[in-house]
Amino acid sequence: MIKGLYTAFTALDGAWQYQDMLANNIANATTTGFKREVAVRQSFSDVLLSRQVPVPAPLSARIQEVVGQIGTGSFVAEFSTDFAGGAFASTGGELDLALGAGFFSVETPDGQIFYTRDGRFGRDAYGDLVTSHGYYVLDTDGAHINLPSERLSVAPDGQVTAAGEPVATIQVVDFAPAQLTRAGEAYFSAQEPGVLIDGGIRQGYLEGSNTNLVEELTSLLAVQRTYQANQTILARLDGTLDLAAGQLGQMGG
Repeated sequence: MIKGLYTAFTALDGAWQYQDMLANNIANATTTGFKREVAVRQSFSDVLLSRQVPVPAPLSARIQEVVGQIGTGSFVAEFSTDFAGGAFASTGGELDLALGAGFFSVETPDGQIFYTRDGRFGRDAYGDLVTSHGYYVLDTDGAHINLPSERLSVAPDGQVTAAGEPVATIQVVDFAPAQLTRAGEAYFSAQEPGVLIDGGIRQGYLEGSNTNLVEELTSLLAVQRTYQANQTILARLDGTLDLAAGQLGQMGG
């Protein structure tokens, strides 16, 4: 019975964490460049059940007879990010950029480097190319990009031109998925710099979230049912233990 309590508790804990993850995915279903998280659930090791049985005379020893195995619940082993691309939406914005591959490199005002596929860019008061959060977009040399006032054109390889003259080349880098750590809704950090690539930039487009609302909501309903079922099991086991404790007390009296 104690194992039953433990199994129900671990199922509740796993469902709670899974529910939080799904809720975050749903909340960011319209966040530009957002990459959804997925949970990897894993079972605890099974416990081998056995009972002691007497060995036929004249031996006085006892041996173990295997009864079977019982599971002891499951837990969320890890969360991982699904880096699949989101759908592109045409905006016509001069500084709205979508990537076919890789990540834009951006720098915060305090010097931190992040990576994102959120291409909602603009000019700041000094003419620098910045994200919607005010982070500086970096060129292939790792420098800020100062833009002229003229109409800009951005080529697929990231080269920015104005009136036919080159201005800078936007840095696009790629990583192995395991190298990236989530650092915000659509931002990631990495311990090592990425590899420069041709990101296949599309000017006038933005990449949407890769969250599938139907899939996420279906999973959320299933997780909620699992949570409720294990709540019921936990309550019944608790009630049974209370009853057993009461009966033992009467026997002792």
